[in-house]
Amino acid sequence: MNPKLKKILKIAAVVLVIFFIGLLIYYLFFRKPSAVTPTGGEAIPPITEAGLEPGKVSRLIAITDEAVLGANLSPENKIIYMAWDGTVNEINYDGGEKSKLGLVSADRIGEVLVSKNGSKIIARQTLPSGANRFLLFDSEKKSLKTLPEGTKTLSFSPNGEQLITGSLEGGVYKINVSKSDGSETKNVASTKIPDLILDWYTDNSIAFKTKPSGFAQGIVYAFDLKTKKTSRVLGSIYGLTGKFSPSGKKLLFSQTDSTGRGNALKSLNLDKTTESFIRVMSIPDKCAWSNDNRTVFCGVINTESNPVMPDDYYKGKIESDNEDIVRINLDIGQTQKIISGTMDAYKLFLSPDESYLFFINKIDGRLYRLTL
Repeated sequence: MNPKLKKILKIAAVVLVIFFIGLLIYYLFFRKPSAVTPTGGEAIPPITEAGLEPGKVSRLIAITDEAVLGANLSPENKIIYMAWDGTVNEINYDGGEKSKLGLVSADRIGEVLVSKNGSKIIARQTLPSGANRFLLFDSEKKSLKTLPEGTKTLSFSPNGEQLITGSLEGGVYKINVSKSDGSETKNVASTKIPDLILDWYTDNSIAFKTKPSGFAQGIVYAFDLKTKKTSRVLGSIYGLTGKFSPSGKKLLFSQTDSTGRGNALKSLNLDKTTESFIRVMSIPDKCAWSNDNRTVFCGVINTESNPVMPDDYYKGKIESDNEDIVRINLDIGQTQKIISGTMDAYKLFLSPDESYLFFINKIDGRLYRLTL
C-alpha cells in the first residue's frame, strides 16, 4: 500500500475514533434527555381526553413541556415545580409566564417534596456511596442547604411553615420539628417503628406509618404534638397505605390480602369508627382530598391483571391502557367519572377554589391541569 495513503487512512481512523468517543461522552453526560420517553424515535404527545367530541375543548391540558418531579401551589396563586433537570420554576395555572427561581441539582434526584405554600422544596439525592441526603431549596430566598445527616423521612406542616424529620440513630427514629428552613430544631418524640414514614396532616397531628407492601402488615399511628401521645389508628393490615383528610377525621386507605392481591380502597370515619368500601382500584397516593372532607379525586387503575399492591404500582409493573379520574363522595358512596385517557396520575393537588385538579402523569412526566 502506498505509504502516503496508509498515513491518510490511519489519520482518518484516529479522527473517527475520537468522534465516536466524543459522541459517547455527549450522550452519557451532556445530552439532555427528552422530558417524554420516545417511542419509535418520536416524542410522545401530551395526553388528551378520551372520547372528546369534535369541536369541543378538552378540560385536560399539559401545562409543562418538561418532566416534573414535584409541584404544588405558590403564594401568588401560581404553581412552583421542580423539573427533571433540577431547576425550580414558577408558572401560571395555564403554564404561561414561566420564570426560573433557582437550581437544586440534576444529579441522582429521586423523591421531591414541595411545601403546600410553595416556599420550600426538598429533594432526596442518592450519593455515589448509595447513601441519601436531602437538599432544601428556599424559593423566596433563592438559597440551598443540606439537611442534617441521618435524615430518613420528613413532611411539611399543612401551612408549609414547619418541617418534621425522622433521623435513624441506633435503630430508633428521633422525631424533630423545626421551621420549614430546618432551623430551630427541637426533639418531640422517638419511635422504633421500622421503615418509618411521616405525614403531617393537621396543625397538631402527625401520622407515623410503616412502609407499605402487599407482603407485609402495615400500621398507622396518630401522634399529637400538643399532648405528645401516640394512638393506633389501623394495624396488622397487608398493603396498608393511607392519607388523612384535611380535618384529620377521616382516613382514605388501601389494603390487600396476605398475598398482596385483591387491592381494596376504603374510607375510615374516625369519629364513628366505621369503614366504607370504595368500588374502584386505586391507592391513596393517586388521590387528593377536597377541603369539604367528604370528597376525594382519584386516578383509577384499569387493568385485567391482579397485581401485588402497592408494590407493583411503585415498580411500574402494572399494564393499563386507560385510566379514569373520578370524583368520589364518601358520605353517599357515589363515584363519578370525570375523564379518561392514557395516563397514570399521581401527586394530585387542587387549586384553592377547587376548580382545577393538577397532577403529574407518570407516563410522560408532564404536569397537567384538569378543569373540574
